[in-house]
Amino acid sequence: MTFEIAIVFIIVIGAVILFITEKLSVDLVALIAMALLLLAGILSPEEGVSGFSNDATVTIAALYILSTGLFKTGIVNYIARVFVKIFKNNFWLFYNFIS
Repeated sequence: MTFEIAIVFIIVIGAVILFITEKLSVDLVALIAMALLLLAGILSPEEGVSGFSNDATVTIAALYILSTGLFKTGIVNYIARVFVKIFKNNFWLFYNFIS
């Protein structure tokens, strides 16, 4: 086993432990793991940041921004109150609505 493989194993095991224990947020753990791999010279800077140019990554980031905006403006609570009023007395209407 080479030195680089040992470093990758240590970083991956540390990241998995932090993911499981949730001592730090998941996104922070992922960024720290990427930074450690970059600092160790295992990844080139191009390889390290190449995932940010992926369409799926950009889409997920946009969804986070959109959902945070909807939540902070109160739209989510308003829609929830409307759904509660509509479906409070009629479960079958709700069941037909979601299926």
